[in-house]
Amino acid sequence: MARNRGSRGFTLLELIVSLLVIVVLYGVLSVRLGTIAESTERASVYGMLGQIQQQLNFRATEFYIDGTPDKFANLVKENPFSWFPAHPAQYAGEITAGDGKEILAGRWYFDVAHRELIYRVQRNKYLKIKGNDNRNLRFVLNLSSNSADNQQYSAVYSAKIQTVQPFVWEINAPSE
Repeated sequence: MARNRGSRGFTLLELIVSLLVIVVLYGVLSVRLGTIAESTERASVYGMLGQIQQQLNFRATEFYIDGTPDKFANLVKENPFSWFPAHPAQYAGEITAGDGKEILAGRWYFDVAHRELIYRVQRNKYLKIKGNDNRNLRFVLNLSSNSADNQQYSAVYSAKIQTVQPFVWEINAPSE
């Protein structure tokens, strides 16, 4: 009985070459997906900062409409996440110095003692933070006042979210 040569299966060499091609493709893909994941995290951080700034602007507008712009100065003492109708999924709560609470990666916190927003980074391969901290992005609300256009008010307040320690995310956009 003669065997047909076309139905004998893979040789060991063909199997090794196939596995080698799969490993190389996996290596290239995993590097690419890591860069994309970190780029996504960066976009998420900036998106949340934009939402917080938007909530701050809403609160300021309410105070000016109500005729109580002097209340605006107190906003820098509040937890910005308390302004949201519902807490965002990434918000993990308030922390205080020495409370022993574990800070989880990919979560936002409000440091009550320092009045800072803290984001614990999950992926920091391309993140450069000035100073020793390479995992926590820290932000604070800063208030400024300008002379008012309306004589009824002595000042017009504005607030911005500023970084405590400057940082740069050096991710190049993936080429297509």
